[in-house]
Amino acid sequence: MQKFGKALGYTVLALVVVFGLLRVLLFKTWAVPTTLRLSASVAPTLDGGDFVLLLTRGTPGFGDLVRCKDPEDPTQYVVGRIIGVEGDKIEITARSVEVNGKRYNTVQACPARKYQTLHPNTEAEVELECGVVEMGGGWHYRGQTKSKTSPSTFKAEVGEGMVYLLSDNIDLYDDSREFGTLERATCKERVVFRFVGKNGWGDADARMTVIR
Repeated sequence: MQKFGKALGYTVLALVVVFGLLRVLLFKTWAVPTTLRLSASVAPTLDGGDFVLLLTRGTPGFGDLVRCKDPEDPTQYVVGRIIGVEGDKIEITARSVEVNGKRYNTVQACPARKYQTLHPNTEAEVELECGVVEMGGGWHYRGQTKSKTSPSTFKAEVGEGMVYLLSDNIDLYDDSREFGTLERATCKERVVFRFVGKNGWGDADARMTVIR
């Protein structure tokens, strides 16, 4: 029994060391800020107050959700999905997204549950419609409000060493439609996992989830 206890202790210690090394070399943990603008823009994928894991190695690519330095305040961050890299041509009209002539719009509804956020201007609760988008060999959620949206068109060609970000909330956004393209070097951290949501461990829909 004593030998078993020692073996178990060494195993636990080894796991702690390995996890610690991985955290130092590959990952960071981060609590998504609860500011209204950021919280609204990352819905329905994330929410302000979520505790997430960031992959710090490798080069994020098309379709990845990334954390970047806020171009308007380098002490803060923006979170968006890379929909354009060097040389890509972007056109967003209302809720329709087109990259190099190919459309990336929702193809089906998200799992049935309530998707909501707070409006960044009024703080009123806003219910969202959620759809699945196929992009970059994978898929992710995209949210929109239930009200009609402006038919405004945004066009851009991504320059050398830059990326174009799109918020997962296509209506209440904080992305390249606001601040233009970003230097790719400032967008190296990919959001890959959520440990727990803002409402704590009791929220089964938000805990221990892979972020796509």
